[in-house]
Amino acid sequence: MTPITVTTWPDEATRTLNSGCLWIAEATIDDRTYEARSRHGAPNELARQLVAAGLADRPMVIHYRGCAWTMTYRSFHATATWTFGEGDQPLRRVKYREQPEGIFLGSGTRQKRVSSPAVDIVEPQLAEVRETHFCDGCGKAFQPPRPWSRFCSPACRLRAHRRLARQDENVALVVECPTREFG
Repeated sequence: MTPITVTTWPDEATRTLNSGCLWIAEATIDDRTYEARSRHGAPNELARQLVAAGLADRPMVIHYRGCAWTMTYRSFHATATWTFGEGDQPLRRVKYREQPEGIFLGSGTRQKRVSSPAVDIVEPQLAEVRETHFCDGCGKAFQPPRPWSRFCSPACRLRAHRRLARQDENVALVVECPTREFG
């Protein structure tokens, strides 16, 4: 079974001071050229296009333009299930998740969605009602992020831990001191 040969190179015109450039991956199969662009994982994006085109599974060899070495994957179908991500961590391989419709700006839970007005009609969701706890450190009422939370903040937890350590130290001193008899 002949492997699919993929050539990859950076698109230097997209490089900025604060982020890397787009990478382009290209493969020609049965006189048809497939091309994919991605900041991280252009060969993986190309593999997803090949799977969508209905090609039979086979190995994939990736050549990086300007480098003597290559990467080989046993299955481009398996390669299509992975991508690369970074965010606040170093670049690493992660499972690919299909992006929802519309363009999302930002990251995390506070994403803004840019799409057509018809798509933006969403029924309001009821906010989850959480039980109120009282902090074991300061006694203040708070809504815990987890059901087992005992303290209102990390600082309060640390203060309570230090207070408890001081109390244990004082108890140990009292126990160790023998009583003197005056007489």
